[in-house]
Amino acid sequence: MNPLMKRFLLRTSVLTSTFFLSGYVLYTQIIPEYYVSSLPFALLFFYLVTNLVHFYLLKIADKDMPKFAPRFMGTSFLKMLVYLIFGIVIALFNREEAKVFLANFLFMYICFSVLEVYEITRVVKSKKLD
Repeated sequence: MNPLMKRFLLRTSVLTSTFFLSGYVLYTQIIPEYYVSSLPFALLFFYLVTNLVHFYLLKIADKDMPKFAPRFMGTSFLKMLVYLIFGIVIALFNREEAKVFLANFLFMYICFSVLEVYEITRVVKSKKLD
């Protein structure tokens, strides 16, 4: 396995574990009335999609750097669309918990996106120096 992908898997695993543990403490000990049963599934969804997209982007960066930018933009758009559809569907099925779910969903989206952009930027910069 690519060392860059191993590193990314480790970082997303740490982020996911941190979210899971802090969410567990927050929603069982501090504010249990705001617990949303779909949050662990959303976290797993973010973990899987982010890792799959990053794997795809690393493959593109290894093969053809000139085509990387348009493919990165297209992939990012599709990923955002998938996240949006997922968030809306979950919110529609759990209308009473939608506000709390969407606030957590947005927070997870921002954190996972920042991590992914940071990591892929490092890869692209190192490829340009080669």
